[in-house]
Amino acid sequence: MRLERAGVVLGLVLGLALGGLPTACDSDSETPGPTGGGGVGGQDADAGVDAQIDGDGAPPITECNDGEDNDGDGLVDWQLDLGCYGPLDQTEGGLHDELDEGWTVFEAGSNTAIYYVSSSTGDDTYSGLAPEWDGTDGPKQTVAAAIDLLVDGKPDWLRFKRGDQWVDETMGNWSISGSSADEPVVIATYGDSTERPRFEVQDATWLICHGGGGASEQRSHVRLLGVHVVMVSKDPDDLRFTGQGGSCLQWLRDGGDLLIEDIKCEYAQLNLQSDPILPFTVRRSVFTKSYSVGSHAQNMFTSIGAPLTIEENLFNHGGWNDDFRLVLWESVSDHQQWAAVSDGRFGLDLAGDHYDVAGVDFSAAASMDDVASTLETAINVVVGANAVTLRFTQGGAFQLRAPTHPSDANYGITAYGGGTAGTDLDALFNLGSQGVPESTIFNRNMYLAYGEGHTTVRGNIDANGASGGVQQRMGGTNEGNLFLRNPHAVIFGSSQNLPDQTIGGVIRDNVVLGSRDIDTQAQGSGIVVTSSATTDQGGPSLIVDLEISGNILAHNVHGTANFKAISLQGDGPHTNVTIHDNIVYDWARPVWPDPMDQRSYGMRLNCAQGTTGVEIHHNLLQQPGGGFLMTSGNNAAGASLHDNTYFSTAPDPPDVWSRGWFQLGSSVPMTEWLNTTGETNATAAEIQFVDPDRTIATYMESLGEDGTYEAFIEQALLQSKYNWRGDYTAAAVNAYIRAGFELAN
Repeated sequence: MRLERAGVVLGLVLGLALGGLPTACDSDSETPGPTGGGGVGGQDADAGVDAQIDGDGAPPITECNDGEDNDGDGLVDWQLDLGCYGPLDQTEGGLHDELDEGWTVFEAGSNTAIYYVSSSTGDDTYSGLAPEWDGTDGPKQTVAAAIDLLVDGKPDWLRFKRGDQWVDETMGNWSISGSSADEPVVIATYGDSTERPRFEVQDATWLICHGGGGASEQRSHVRLLGVHVVMVSKDPDDLRFTGQGGSCLQWLRDGGDLLIEDIKCEYAQLNLQSDPILPFTVRRSVFTKSYSVGSHAQNMFTSIGAPLTIEENLFNHGGWNDDFRLVLWESVSDHQQWAAVSDGRFGLDLAGDHYDVAGVDFSAAASMDDVASTLETAINVVVGANAVTLRFTQGGAFQLRAPTHPSDANYGITAYGGGTAGTDLDALFNLGSQGVPESTIFNRNMYLAYGEGHTTVRGNIDANGASGGVQQRMGGTNEGNLFLRNPHAVIFGSSQNLPDQTIGGVIRDNVVLGSRDIDTQAQGSGIVVTSSATTDQGGPSLIVDLEISGNILAHNVHGTANFKAISLQGDGPHTNVTIHDNIVYDWARPVWPDPMDQRSYGMRLNCAQGTTGVEIHHNLLQQPGGGFLMTSGNNAAGASLHDNTYFSTAPDPPDVWSRGWFQLGSSVPMTEWLNTTGETNATAAEIQFVDPDRTIATYMESLGEDGTYEAFIEQALLQSKYNWRGDYTAAAVNAYIRAGFELAN
């Protein structure tokens, strides 16, 4: 018997906290598919959980759940001792600021002061020196009162009680540095609950490091662990919604040595900027649904040259929102002014179609809810029954939803353009304060602007970004990630880079499952590498010394055009680029609207004059649903190709210019491709894989869960330190997909 994997940590922790034990359930004899996966650095993502449960389901007694202070630091068990990664940790002490089963643990130094904050049991008259009131000391209640206790340059700890909630309380301008890399200041959590402390913020940034107030430019040695920040004013389902808000965290100073671990940011962006030189690490955190209705937005934006490591996070749905279509955030909120209008008129753009609405009578409106209801009814009379819903939130905004209409930029309240007389509602709406949260080419999950090759993106789940997953403009390392439904999965290089820079590194061992259109353009890209002869600031930004290897790109479904699984492009030359041992499978369309036009490409080689040292070998390009395998606009000049294996259900030789196996301006037979490009040892063969049709949906079915993409994302969003499940990591999914692409016997 075993504990159900998906709930083992949570059940165990709650059982310990309540003095009981979780119960065993379900034989694992019928459990198919994966059972976790290796984490970063060889850590087992489920280590210390299932492996330590006895056969009868009882958790073992460890130093981190035995009720004793084993290391003599005054902190007992996982609830209080940051030397414990969880209740199954065998040792309370021993490690400091190092990974223990994939989590960073800490030991307080002799000069560390520990301050506690609880919204539920705290009081600002308490000293903050104890987690609960003990007759002498107790926790602070407010964030501001607790921060006032910290001293810049000391390795103090500030700990928020798990399960508590703070509303409209922020960390303000963070001005506290630790003593050194070995003695950092730590923002962390405590308590019996396994839920992160929750901060609900409106129209503000939760933590920001900027100038002013006498704070040092060199803010350094900070560890931020285990908090949950929700920008409620940008949550479409929250009554406080306005569509406006700040960031989750903004680091705008020099210094560095920042660790962000196990945090969750909803509807709010993580920004790391300025000129720090010390390293930054962002790991095992969740960033979801950041967007903007008036400017650019990402789940994460960085503009730093310091070493940056981003590992084992979930980046979901960054840069756009498809729950609503339009918001007006500064409309008149006095219902009596609306009630004075009995013949209102306005225009409405709805997914590119214009409608004029007239004769709107608000005279019976007794609240802004009535105003919104009257507007909704009037719109649906013109557009069609149940076409839109409109509500006025407590935050003072009109929010329009149109679930049967596509999410794009073509929404807005406009001036009336019809011929019926009436009262224009322009001023009441305040037409200048409206916006849409569509996906555009400017927004994505991760926009990593600089880094000069010092950036590592490893083991993340990157899903459904507005225009893509990660734009890693200055190169570096990108490995072991899982990309789902991104219009572009990985981008290296940009014409917006600093001039006279070379972009290189590795893109390896990733799994890219499908693509998706951007609201503003059809898309279907996987890995895109751009070399620029001239940047926007003048001077080149060239691709030099880059390896693309071991990646699997498969099953494009939602993208509708511009298909290219791997693409070398740009007006600058590529130098010393190797592309080898990749698998491209079914990067096409499920159904071709015109079967005679199958312009999708497993690999595109549009390298500029001067390209040298590009070697492409031992790749498997298989298009069982049709589509091209290779294309080049300049006969693959500068590239050496050998030992690649090709197959497509498109005809070879081709029968029309727009379908076939190879393209050199137009479709050409394989013999012409080989003669023109000089490719050697190429093989035309359909590879028999073990199970190449594996997807994220079949992965969920293998776990006994609903077989949908949405079900996977729902579970991945629940990942946290005390609910960490290896089945919902990139490592586990990638291992499952990769096993399907083993060669059949």
